[in-house]
Amino acid sequence: MAATEPISTGSRIEAEVRRLRGLVEKREFARALADAGRLLGEVPENRDVLYLVAVSQRYLGRIDEALATLRRFEELHPDFGRLFQERGHCYRTAGDSARAIEAYRRAVALNPSLLASWKALAVLCRAAGQTGEAAAAAEQALQLERLPGPVLSASGMLAEGDVYGAERILRQFLLKHGNHLEAMRLLAQIGLQLDVLDDAEFLLESLLTFDPSYHIARYDYAVVLGKRHKHAAALEEARKLLEVDPRHHAFRTVYATACVGLGDHAEALRVYRELLAETPQNPELHLSVAHALKTQGHQAEAI
Repeated sequence: MAATEPISTGSRIEAEVRRLRGLVEKREFARALADAGRLLGEVPENRDVLYLVAVSQRYLGRIDEALATLRRFEELHPDFGRLFQERGHCYRTAGDSARAIEAYRRAVALNPSLLASWKALAVLCRAAGQTGEAAAAAEQALQLERLPGPVLSASGMLAEGDVYGAERILRQFLLKHGNHLEAMRLLAQIGLQLDVLDDAEFLLESLLTFDPSYHIARYDYAVVLGKRHKHAAALEEARKLLEVDPRHHAFRTVYATACVGLGDHAEALRVYRELLAETPQNPELHLSVAHALKTQGHQAEAI
């Protein structure tokens, strides 16, 4: 009989993380914190272990310690949405609604699938008199609650960088359940990230045949068309989006990008300048304006 191969360190750590998650789910927070603390000695920068430490600390009422863990967490993994959701939970527990709202906003900007953050924003913004944002957050939470569990999980995994894990879940779901529109859109987003643009284009085109009013999918479709240098088709899709919402920031951006692709730099520059006036701190818009100016021969103004 062949000798059994030793479990790799990575596999052992992953198994430990799964065990710690189980402890948290069973609300054994003291044990989870003690074991996670020991594991952190081996893998001090591990995202999942740091997260479980902070969660356990919060549930044990050790809010200051949890916030300190999250500050260290942010230094190592600044784009992890759940970090900011956990920070929001901490501030909410401590009664600091303003900081909680700020943290939850950052969480959903990084990971739009964070249902708990949207629900918290709906409640806290309403209490703060921010009724428009509260209504939008409640609507987003309702849309997420309507998603099948695997699709919501895949959306979160994609936002957190687990592209192949999300793809596996989505393909399994679609094989079993057929043409689910959001699952198809997420799979197209994966194609876009992996530069498999022909698959992404086909998926989005098929999706829009099923539901022409799925505007976020049409936006994704315009982006993919632009990346495939099909600028005239991208412009057509962008114009359809602007008919729905002429002030939408992303719709105007994809329209301007299509104009650049077709050589209409004057129109692109007009739109970019409008967008820049609304969001003057956006570095990408500054670059887009500079590029359009250089293309028109205004090098001095572009600097």
